[in-house]
Order: sequence, then C-alpha cells, then structure tokens
Amino acid sequence: MSASLILHALLFIVAGDYTVFIQRLRSNQWLFVLLAFWGIHALSLLWSSDLHEGWNALRVRISMVSLPLLYIGTLPFHQKHLTRYVLILLLTITTVMSLNVLHYWYLLQQNLALDIRQLSWFGSHIRFGILVAFSGILAFNLWKNKLLSTLWLATYLIFTGLYTLYSQTLSAYLSASVVLLIIAYDVIRSTRFFREIALGVIVLIGLVGALVIQVIVTPNPTCGTFASAEEAITAWSLRSDLPLDRLDRKGQGLMRTAERYLCAKKESLTAESIHKLSQRDVLNIENGFTSEHSVQGGIWSRIEELKFELHEAKDPNGHSLLQRIEYWKTAWAVIQDHPLLGVGIGDINREMEAKYIETGSLLTPENRRRSHNMYLTTWMGVGVFGVLLMLWGIGYFGWIGIKEQHPVLLAFCIIVFATMCLEDSLETQAGASFVGFFTAILCGQVGRTAWTTKNY
Repeated sequence: MSASLILHALLFIVAGDYTVFIQRLRSNQWLFVLLAFWGIHALSLLWSSDLHEGWNALRVRISMVSLPLLYIGTLPFHQKHLTRYVLILLLTITTVMSLNVLHYWYLLQQNLALDIRQLSWFGSHIRFGILVAFSGILAFNLWKNKLLSTLWLATYLIFTGLYTLYSQTLSAYLSASVVLLIIAYDVIRSTRFFREIALGVIVLIGLVGALVIQVIVTPNPTCGTFASAEEAITAWSLRSDLPLDRLDRKGQGLMRTAERYLCAKKESLTAESIHKLSQRDVLNIENGFTSEHSVQGGIWSRIEELKFELHEAKDPNGHSLLQRIEYWKTAWAVIQDHPLLGVGIGDINREMEAKYIETGSLLTPENRRRSHNMYLTTWMGVGVFGVLLMLWGIGYFGWIGIKEQHPVLLAFCIIVFATMCLEDSLETQAGASFVGFFTAILCGQVGRTAWTTKNY
C-alpha cells in the first residue's frame, strides 16, 4: 500500500463517518466478493511452503481490495470532482508520453536504444501502454458530457493512438481497439443508419483483420547464411569492434542479426555487402536490430518480429510470443497436477521452475518466468475457485456497463479481461493499483451515479 493510501485509512479511522461507510458496504455487496478473492489468496498460505514469497504476493494485491473498500466507503463522488480528477489524469498522461518520446529520441540519437521498452521512462512499459489506451474512453466521456471540445478530443485521441502504435505493446493494441470500438458504437448507435454503418464497420474490421493475419502467416523469403562465414567475420572486423561470431547488445547471435538485416535490405550475404553497409547500419546491427523497420519502431516492426518467431525462430529465448507459449504450457502442466486448490500463492515460482526442469524446457534460466496470464497464475496459486470469482466479477460489471450504458465501465471490464490473458496484471503494484483504482471509482453505486448522472 502507498503512503497516501495508508494516510487516508488512518484519517478515516480517526475521523471517518462509520454510518455512511456501513451503508455503502451494504449497497455494494460485491465488495465482499472482492474481499473473498483476496481471502482465498491469504488462505492458500496454509499450503504454501514459501511464506515470504506468499506474503509479498498478498501485499501487492492489497491495493486491489483496499482502494475500492476505502474510496467507495469514504469519497463523496460528485461529478465535478470526478471531472477535475480525470482532467488532471489526462494532463499527466500527456506530459509523461511527451517526456517518454523525448527521452527515447535522445537514446536513439546516442545509439543507446536497444529495446522499445526503453520508451517508458518512468515505469512499466506494458502498464503505461494500457493506461494510455484506456484514457481515450475517459476523454470521450468528457466530450460526451460537453466538458471537452471536439478539437481537444481529436487531438488527444490522435496523440495517444500514435504513441500506442509506436509502443509495440500487444496489450495496448488490444486496449486501444476496445476503446475505439466502444466509441464508434456510442457515436453511431443513435444515427438513422446505425445498422448499415455497424455492418460496414464489422466488414471493414474483418477485412483488415484478415489482411493482417494473411501478412503474418505468410513467411518471408528464406534468409540464408553468409556464403563464407570466415570472409564475413574478416569483413565485419574492419567495420566493428564487436566480433561477428559473438553476441549483439541484445544478447542475440550477432552473425544471425547481420544476416537478417542484410536480407531485409535485399542484399546478398557476402563480405562485399558488409563493406557497403553504412555506419548507421553497422550500429543498428550491433544494437540487435534486424531491419531498419525495427529501429524505427511501430506496428510494422512488431509484425516483422511475429513473422520471424512463427516461421523461422527455433529457440524461444528472446522472442516474446514463443516465450509466452512456453510459460502457458508450463503453467498448465502445474495446474493439471493441482487443479482444485492450486499450489499456494507462495509456491508458484518454485512449482514453475520445477516443471521447467521436468519438461526439459528450452528456456534459459533467466527467461523462465511466471505464466504471463492472470487466469493461469490465479488457478496455479489458489485453485479453480479463485478463477471463477475473478471471471464472475469481470463479467458482472461488464454486464452492468452494458445495461446502464456506461461506456467507461464497459471498456474497463473488457480491457481487464483481455489483458489478463497476456499479462500477470495483479502481480505488480502498478497492475493491482490500476485495477483497484478504477474499480473504486467506476463500480460503486455512488460512483456510477456521478459517471452516468443516473440514480440507483
């Protein structure tokens, strides 16, 4: 828990209105389900052997429970307050995005940018990417309530959209797609030709999706190897201090990086092609980039990497999709051994490592991580009942968002559901705080009244 949250709790204990707090608890009985979810994790310490690891996991998840419990029970939730908070949040996100871009540009100029995750200067690349994408629906909600001009909304959506595309974060792409679809639906649902427009949008999305899938599943022309490795090594030594038969700065085989870079430039794999490389090309290869697209970043760079992973890569190490597949397979193997109660929240790392060894995983020790799927992680830790509670909560509030025409709540639920398939969203303080904070201000009855101006 943060210092500010602890201070808030202490102030409530000393001077809080307990009558209002109890009334709000009674009118938001789903909070007890949230407490039960955290309680199952605490109970699993009884069958965890690593209590230190288990307590750390519980500590991180406290924000997910304490924020809704405290905020729903104490904050007034007036619409003007929410508007002010959202405007401050949007301004903060804009400032951080700008600083991130400037910092990353500086790293590029200094040849220090080795990974797109360096774009996020102040914290988790994935978590911030999701927040940026989700903030689009917050801006739209202000516009809908005539609190933000059309020009400012368009400017903000364009800026966040370009930033998201450049970030190469799949979870952010999913989140942005959800936000754009909900905005499109909300805008056109009251028009005269809603059905025709909706059908056209669906067809367009289908065509674009099919095109992207076709591009990804179509392998690139085979990229071979240098005609003479010895000549290539000699030619490279005249251009670079990094030996060609060693690793690049990303820890990949430098020779293969050079081969892929030359293939992307449609150059022959010869010593002569190495001599023709510009100094910028040499630096790109040293830094582990396999094409000029990958240096520039953006969605095309991500597609190129996916194509390589699916069609050419044999070793999962260093490739995010292939590593995730290994994580999921290993996590599912652990679940099959402990389907009902899980292994205990403290023993997830231990059981995953044991299963990696047992199955002879190709992942190197430094790449052997948790499942990167919150449903699998929860099932491993506390069993099937924990997963069912989590799915019930997301589904229940998603339905509330549809029924009460609350686009922000609906977008939040869909984004949480989708990104939990790709990330251990509640395993970090940033992820648990994101879920806890927006649950607190979106899901309570008083909060929903302030967001939608309806009375419940």
